[in-house]
Amino acid sequence: MRRISTLFEAILSTTLLIFGLYMLHEGSSNKSPSEAVVPIGGAVCFTLGVMTLVSAVRSILWHRRMLRHSMPNDYLAGGRPSIR
Repeated sequence: MRRISTLFEAILSTTLLIFGLYMLHEGSSNKSPSEAVVPIGGAVCFTLGVMTLVSAVRSILWHRRMLRHSMPNDYLAGGRPSIR
Protein backbone atom coordinates (compact mmCIF):
# COMPACT_ATOMS: atom_id res chain seq x y z
CA MET A 1 0.00 0.00 0.00
CA ARG A 2 2.84 2.39 0.82
CA ARG A 3 4.39 1.88 -2.61
CA ILE A 4 1.18 3.07 -4.31
CA SER A 5 1.01 6.21 -2.19
CA THR A 6 4.71 6.93 -2.85
CA LEU A 7 4.10 6.61 -6.58
CA PHE A 8 1.12 8.95 -6.23
CA GLU A 9 3.31 11.43 -4.33
CA ALA A 10 5.91 11.35 -7.09
CA ILE A 11 3.31 11.93 -9.82
CA LEU A 12 1.64 14.70 -7.82
CA SER A 13 4.92 16.44 -7.12
CA THR A 14 5.94 16.31 -10.78
CA THR A 15 2.60 17.79 -11.81
CA LEU A 16 2.85 20.55 -9.21
CA LEU A 17 6.42 21.37 -10.24
CA ILE A 18 5.50 21.66 -13.92
CA PHE A 19 2.36 23.68 -13.19
CA GLY A 20 4.27 25.95 -10.80
CA LEU A 21 7.02 26.60 -13.33
CA TYR A 22 4.41 27.32 -16.00
CA MET A 23 2.60 29.77 -13.74
CA LEU A 24 5.87 31.48 -12.83
CA HIS A 25 6.73 31.78 -16.51
CA GLU A 26 3.31 33.20 -17.37
CA GLY A 27 3.44 35.56 -14.40
CA SER A 28 6.84 36.89 -15.41
CA SER A 29 5.49 37.95 -18.79
CA ASN A 30 3.46 41.14 -18.63
CA LYS A 31 0.51 39.69 -20.53
CA SER A 32 -1.41 38.39 -17.52
CA PRO A 33 -4.36 40.47 -16.31
CA SER A 34 -3.80 39.64 -12.64
CA GLU A 35 -0.13 40.45 -12.34
CA ALA A 36 0.43 39.59 -8.68
CA VAL A 37 -1.75 36.51 -8.32
CA VAL A 38 -0.14 34.31 -10.98
CA PRO A 39 3.48 34.46 -9.71
CA ILE A 40 2.32 33.89 -6.12
CA GLY A 41 0.26 30.88 -7.20
CA GLY A 42 3.18 29.59 -9.24
CA ALA A 43 5.53 29.93 -6.28
CA VAL A 44 3.07 28.12 -4.02
CA CYS A 45 2.63 25.25 -6.52
CA PHE A 46 6.38 25.01 -7.08
CA THR A 47 7.05 24.94 -3.32
CA LEU A 48 4.40 22.28 -2.71
CA GLY A 49 5.84 20.22 -5.57
CA VAL A 50 9.34 20.38 -4.12
CA MET A 51 8.12 19.49 -0.63
CA THR A 52 6.09 16.53 -1.91
CA LEU A 53 8.98 15.29 -4.05
CA VAL A 54 11.39 15.46 -1.10
CA SER A 55 8.89 13.54 1.04
CA ALA A 56 8.47 10.84 -1.63
CA VAL A 57 12.23 10.42 -2.10
CA ARG A 58 12.82 10.23 1.66
CA SER A 59 10.06 7.62 1.93
CA ILE A 60 11.54 5.52 -0.88
CA LEU A 61 15.01 5.67 0.66
CA TRP A 62 13.66 4.80 4.11
CA HIS A 63 11.82 1.76 2.74
CA ARG A 64 14.94 0.58 0.92
CA ARG A 65 16.99 0.92 4.10
CA MET A 66 14.43 -1.00 6.12
CA LEU A 67 14.37 -3.78 3.53
CA ARG A 68 18.15 -3.97 3.57
CA HIS A 69 18.23 -4.21 7.37
CA SER A 70 15.57 -6.90 7.41
CA MET A 71 17.71 -9.30 5.34
CA PRO A 72 19.75 -11.95 7.20
CA ASN A 73 23.47 -11.27 7.55
CA ASP A 74 24.37 -14.45 5.62
CA TYR A 75 23.01 -12.96 2.40
CA LEU A 76 24.85 -9.68 2.87
CA ALA A 77 28.24 -11.40 3.21
CA GLY A 78 27.96 -12.74 -0.34
CA GLY A 79 28.45 -16.32 0.74
CA ARG A 80 26.03 -19.16 0.74
CA PRO A 81 23.54 -19.15 3.60
CA SER A 82 24.20 -21.71 6.26
CA ILE A 83 21.69 -24.54 6.53
CA ARG A 84 20.75 -25.32 10.11
